[in-house]
Amino acid sequence: MRRTTRVTAVAAALAATLLTGSAMASATTTISTSTSTSTSKPSVRPCGTEDVSFYFGGYSYGLSHRSFDITLLAHDGITCTLSDTPLITLRTPPEETAKIPLTVNGRGGTLVLRPDSPLHATVAYSIPDLPENKVQVNGLTLAMPDGSSRGTSFLFPGTTEISKGGVLVTSWTTGIGGGEGEER
Repeated sequence: MRRTTRVTAVAAALAATLLTGSAMASATTTISTSTSTSTSKPSVRPCGTEDVSFYFGGYSYGLSHRSFDITLLAHDGITCTLSDTPLITLRTPPEETAKIPLTVNGRGGTLVLRPDSPLHATVAYSIPDLPENKVQVNGLTLAMPDGSSRGTSFLFPGTTEISKGGVLVTSWTTGIGGGEGEER
């Protein structure tokens, strides 16, 4: 009986020592892992126009409504951030004196743009039903968080007549879209 008790006690002490040693090693690994990831994790920089390709696509038209998509795709190896609110402004020809109302949606968040996750916004507008309801637009400019911007035509080269009601730009959304030719 004594021998069995002594063997059991030694086995229990050995198991406790091994368990304590393994718990210490695990704790050390956890501490060093969490320390190294927090110090080596780089911050993602704001997007610039040189970081992305810019596409038009998804043109849609009905009796009085028109829309098209703007797609941003990060270049290979680029990861950058931007606001979920597209920073778009409209340009008018010199003879246009009326200001075009522009509504841009967003939720107030920050998005991360990666090569495998394009972002899309839809530009929607109406065509004028009467000549006195028209305004002309000939371009749009997309500003980026780093302060750079890229200007291009308003979908088609030249001047487009739209309704005085203005233009709606939706929030950026993610996913594969129907982008066509790249705009530079």
